[in-house]
Amino acid sequence: MGRSKFRLILGVVLVAIAVGLIVYGINSMRRPPPPPPASDGRPVAAAPREDLVPVVVALKNIGRGAKITAEQVTTLRVQGPAPVGSLSEPKLAVDAIALTALPAGQILLQSTILAPGDDAKPGLSVLVPEGMRAVAIRVNDEVAVGNFLRADDIVDIQLVLANNALGPPEEGGNPERRESRVVLQALKVLSVGEALTIENDQQAVRMQNITVAVTPEQALVLAVAKQSGSFYLALRNPADEEKDEVKPVRLEDLLGAARQQPVSDSGEALPAPAVVAPRQVEVILGTNTGKQAVP
Repeated sequence: MGRSKFRLILGVVLVAIAVGLIVYGINSMRRPPPPPPASDGRPVAAAPREDLVPVVVALKNIGRGAKITAEQVTTLRVQGPAPVGSLSEPKLAVDAIALTALPAGQILLQSTILAPGDDAKPGLSVLVPEGMRAVAIRVNDEVAVGNFLRADDIVDIQLVLANNALGPPEEGGNPERRESRVVLQALKVLSVGEALTIENDQQAVRMQNITVAVTPEQALVLAVAKQSGSFYLALRNPADEEKDEVKPVRLEDLLGAARQQPVSDSGEALPAPAVVAPRQVEVILGTNTGKQAVP
């Protein structure tokens, strides 16, 4: 190897080392200095980053309508700015009431809690809108839209009147006088609870307690409806709160059996044919006896 070539290689190496030292120096200048040691010799924790802001989150699942405790919330530092309406300290949420279910990790917002105070009482009452009343309805899966109802859903209440609710039929009229009506519309569901009940045949049946928000007048309507027949709930789209005029539906309308009153050749109304009640005959099957209706 010639002397000139050796000098060239040595120069390249020295230049590379110099560039490396320059880069290292620049990075060292940008890096914050280490924290000074504490009096006991242990290092002091680095200062928090200025671009992180504290927010209060649920540490455990918090039920709707429950009073929030200090053990259920904590502080989490997130990239700023903080969400609108968030809380910066856990003490601001302690003893407040959760207006919605708050799963673990959920950021608490002022719109999701009722701030601590004299009005912050746990339970269903805090969820009832001002001027409204909470009324419970006991239903099964068929009545409650197949167990798909949840809190804050919007429902209509349909009533099927009992056979004798409209009084005795007119002479010659249809004795089956069932009628279905929409008695209340666009009601907000406040809560949904489940329970097991035992029927007469000793079978366990899952029932639900649906609590809805109604006006005082609607509460009276619902109380009468519950005593007048069977009712069903119809689930609405959450954005649909229109109240439509719905006509009652009779059994004759569904069967197409609404008979026209007979008229004579001159156009005069003729009396409707009398309804003949079926005869009852006694049926004996071995040691069992009973009655059977025959035409």
